[in-house]
Amino acid sequence: MIMLSNSIFLQFIQIRGIKYSLGNLHAPKTSFSAELQKTLHSEHNFASIHKLSKLVKRHCRWHRRHDQSKRSYFNYLLLDPRITRGLRLRAKSMHPLDVWLTFLRAIFYVGKGKAARPYAHLRQAKKVLHATNSHVLAKDPKLALIVHLWQQQRGVLLLRGFHGISSNDAHSREAAIIEALGMNHLTNRRLGVYFGPSLSKFSSKQRKEFGVALLQRLLSMYMKIEECELQPELVKKSISHTQ
Repeated sequence: MIMLSNSIFLQFIQIRGIKYSLGNLHAPKTSFSAELQKTLHSEHNFASIHKLSKLVKRHCRWHRRHDQSKRSYFNYLLLDPRITRGLRLRAKSMHPLDVWLTFLRAIFYVGKGKAARPYAHLRQAKKVLHATNSHVLAKDPKLALIVHLWQQQRGVLLLRGFHGISSNDAHSREAAIIEALGMNHLTNRRLGVYFGPSLSKFSSKQRKEFGVALLQRLLSMYMKIEECELQPELVKKSISHTQ
């Protein structure tokens, strides 16, 4: 067995770009579910997420066969740009586990909707941006965080995914993602609702694993777009482009 000195070992870690990951592999400070937390424990566990895609396929197959309602919905995430810090551009010099953890930590709200639904949160935040009464913000941590970002001259990052699905499908995906991330991590104030196999066939563990698989797909989508921070003055403009 070859023994490395501490300095050589650190140099080796830095070359691989995983110094931050190795420092967090065993005890990352998160509020994620155990199923999501497990993916951060090792490269092997992270690579094994693809095995969970069978749950996504099972879910999609059921909705294609049994759900004939209008398919005009999608899911979306709101993210904190102070955490992502241009993740897509930085990712090439980061270990995949760091990219994964950064993406997960940046998510502060999970939703479902259609058309301009995600911008409703921004409209609400804009109404209380300059309010002297902080009671509304205290009641809604999501609005409080959006307002805080704007006050720091930052914006909100929006990621939409899984376009063209039914309302029940989007509800189930939203619920699974929320459960995987954990309510203590998010500003969502209620758990989601399941339909189809995720309600009647999946175990509690499988629901969270379903959410993990969906989150990995959303990360893949995120890495293909440019970060655009939504500021108060861009809210109306962004809404008009979605109608």
